[in-house]
Amino acid sequence: MPRVCITVQGKNAQPYRFALDRKVVRMGRSTDNDIVIDCPSVSSHHCEMKRIEGGYILEDKDSTNGIKLEDEKMGIIDLENGLDILVGDAALDFELTDKEKDALTDEDHVPQQRPPLPRKKESKELKKRPTPSATPSIRPGVPAPLASTQTTSGSNFAITIGLLFLALMAFYFGMASKHTTSYPSNEYSSKGLWGDMWSKGASPKKKPAVTE
Repeated sequence: MPRVCITVQGKNAQPYRFALDRKVVRMGRSTDNDIVIDCPSVSSHHCEMKRIEGGYILEDKDSTNGIKLEDEKMGIIDLENGLDILVGDAALDFELTDKEKDALTDEDHVPQQRPPLPRKKESKELKKRPTPSATPSIRPGVPAPLASTQTTSGSNFAITIGLLFLALMAFYFGMASKHTTSYPSNEYSSKGLWGDMWSKGASPKKKPAVTE
């Protein structure tokens, strides 16, 4: 049975043994782990020991202080006898018997050891950051873009033109009404105010002379 021993400074070592076919062993400070490590530098769910083809690996689970091999921070460690491994500040000793090592040699082992990947939280923050093209550059002493000011000015101009047109139409209809009231239709042509304004002199028609 594979043996794991956890040593926290100032406390007694904690030895554990697991069946060779055990797939996952969870480690961390929380009590729901398979191996509970009572150490302030260890995260609640710090890492996992996994059974793979031909051996075991220790995989960091996005912990705060990570896992280290020979004082170098790693994302995954291929477990072997005699390695100097730290889980946070707690030492981890992994050991297989000669019989267990012989059993694993019959399996095809692919090394998976690698340094840590970028933290998930940092990747999310980078995605949230606006791109340079999306955010205008504003330097001290340089006025902000005038796009919104120009749009407002254009809208005000259109409103002014509309109001002026309505005022002219109201004035015209008022004059037309006054024209119709002041001059009966038999004294002016049937063209109305606009037609009479453009007719010659816009003068009243002369009544024919009455002969006796």
